[in-house]
Amino acid sequence: MATFEVCSELYAETDFSTTDTTNGNSISKFTFIYPKENEKCKGGKQIVCSVEEEGIKLNFNGSGLNGADNHSNSHSNGTQRITLNDIKNASFDDCLADGNSVSKDSIETDKDGDLIVERRKKGVIEIEHLKSTKLDLVGLQIWRGALLLADYILHNEKKFKNRKILELGSGVGLTSIVSSLYAREVVCTDINVGGLLELIQANITRNSNLKNPSCNVVVTELDFKVQYAKYSDELKAQLQDVEYVIAADVIYDDDITEAFVVTLENLLLELPKLKGVYIALEKRYVFTVEDMDSVAPSYEHFLRVFYRRNNRFGITRWKLMQIPLNFPRYFEYEKIKDLVLLKISN
Repeated sequence: MATFEVCSELYAETDFSTTDTTNGNSISKFTFIYPKENEKCKGGKQIVCSVEEEGIKLNFNGSGLNGADNHSNSHSNGTQRITLNDIKNASFDDCLADGNSVSKDSIETDKDGDLIVERRKKGVIEIEHLKSTKLDLVGLQIWRGALLLADYILHNEKKFKNRKILELGSGVGLTSIVSSLYAREVVCTDINVGGLLELIQANITRNSNLKNPSCNVVVTELDFKVQYAKYSDELKAQLQDVEYVIAADVIYDDDITEAFVVTLENLLLELPKLKGVYIALEKRYVFTVEDMDSVAPSYEHFLRVFYRRNNRFGITRWKLMQIPLNFPRYFEYEKIKDLVLLKISN
């Protein structure tokens, strides 16, 4: 794997009140707004949960994507591309400006005719992380996909409330911490390199005041390159009651992607209560002479590998859906068009 250093764009886009620690790490504050029971956007337009029935099924024929894609450039390689221009991304500024509800229905005045401004409850997640790392340690940073997945969890409290959630490739633990607001148990996993598991545990402890008091958070190692059959009995027992699997920003390296897909296949086959897998990522485009266009090689490699594994016996075993991003942004970050949220289910 390459030895050059990479840095998440998040730190240049938003002020997270980052401070440096004595051990060379940094601590950033990720502010979010707690969602209301019925979130509404400007003009009273209802923002509904992104239910899977409204998602767009993705089919990959082994050489190209046939389904949904929100990259608007045309392609000359015969691959069909359908944009999602009809799906509107609710923005933090429009829907949750300054922590206030701005829908027409929510405007109230007091007896003197003065505007009553409803202040939205805010929370802060403090995360210790690195600002830049080598590619094999990118989990020590925070990327946009984690915040997108965190937004989805916040907006779908009823889906995740009192559930057991497994996070794969947890990085520094942000989405596991968000999950702990609602879940009854969170199994937070990654590989144990660079002190990563110790850092996850420290971040979970640092933010323990936010979690559901009855939620149990477990930090343990799960390596994509280890087959399920070789998991310890303790880990297998921990996973048996998992109902949802989540993962953010784990698709960036072909070898890791292939191992990740095999891990998903094993979990979908072995976990009897598993209802669905949610994967958030940012498609990163590069221009290639072969395609004579900008392509997202890591994303398309994931689709290609998943298609191959999902159709090994001539039968499509699982559905792959792209979830519309028409839910509000509760964290402060740029919700760019190249973010993707996928669901895999039976």
